[in-house]
Amino acid sequence: MMTVAIIVSVLFAIAAVACWIYGAVAYAQTLRSVPAGQSDLKWLLVVGWLFARKRLEGAAAEHAARVNKALVAFIACVMVALSAAALASNLSRFSR
Repeated sequence: MMTVAIIVSVLFAIAAVACWIYGAVAYAQTLRSVPAGQSDLKWLLVVGWLFARKRLEGAAAEHAARVNKALVAFIACVMVALSAAALASNLSRFSR
């Protein structure tokens, strides 16, 4: 059972890294999609993502939605990976 928990922990850690990379790429696409006349919005996206994303329209809004989904998936993967690592740690302690 400990081996299964370790495998789950490693797989979800890899998935968290993949979600982070996907989110970073989508974030870069969001910044590229902001119109040139709205450079103040670009800086607001860098500093305060949650406050600026509601002002986005068109392609930038679509990329921003992908960033948000990647963030949620990243947090979920990290939570599962840490839970599985804790389970593996407890199981290894009890199996001795």
